Amino acid sequence: MIIYGVNAVKECVKANKKNIEYIYFSRKKLGFEVRGIPVIRKDKNILTKIAKTNEHQGVIAKLKSFEYAKLESVISDKENINLVYLDRVNDPHNLGAAIRVCECAGIDALIIGEKFGAKVSPAVFKTSTGAVCYLPVCLSENIGEDIEFLRRNGFSLYSVENTENAINLNEFTLKTDKNLFIFGSEGEGISKDILKKSTVITIPMKGKINSLNLSTSVAAFLFRVLI
Repeated sequence: MIIYGVNAVKECVKANKKNIEYIYFSRKKLGFEVRGIPVIRKDKNILTKIAKTNEHQGVIAKLKSFEYAKLESVISDKENINLVYLDRVNDPHNLGAAIRVCECAGIDALIIGEKFGAKVSPAVFKTSTGAVCYLPVCLSENIGEDIEFLRRNGFSLYSVENTENAINLNEFTLKTDKNLFIFGSEGEGISKDILKKSTVITIPMKGKINSLNLSTSVAAFLFRVLI
């Protein structure tokens, strides 16, 4: 996988430089150590062709692989654990921004669906500013089965959605040690089947617009509840 952007490449070097095959750059200075990694200067236009975007900021890197985490491994032998599931989030920039928020809020892992929604991509690396190098991302083949698996293992489910009978976030206090926080896409929201299985919480609004974008909702909720 090709990744691009100064912060995305920098964080991948810090997290696991053995996973980087090479770095191409057109800048005068990279601004971080890359010992042990082949570093080659290339023309900016060549970087644009390789990255297939002009948003590379003068640096790209070739990863040997990107591996999704296994949900069973993520939750094994942990008494206190907080997970986030993003339901049908299709925009890679929304996914990347949400990953950045989750990593900063101390979330243990993020779950996304295999059939629906964006997957980890170069744009996700860039938008997450490299946070995806640190936050385990699980790819669920069947989210319904995975939710039941988490419930059997003592997880409480909380969906953040603006519904009629939802609990106001200002009146909510987290009391459990194992939690799955669920957020939906800006267009479709959270599926009805998942809402039925979870406690629904709404973020109160004072303005005339009755919604926030995904990453802002994730930040408002997680930092209110966990930090």
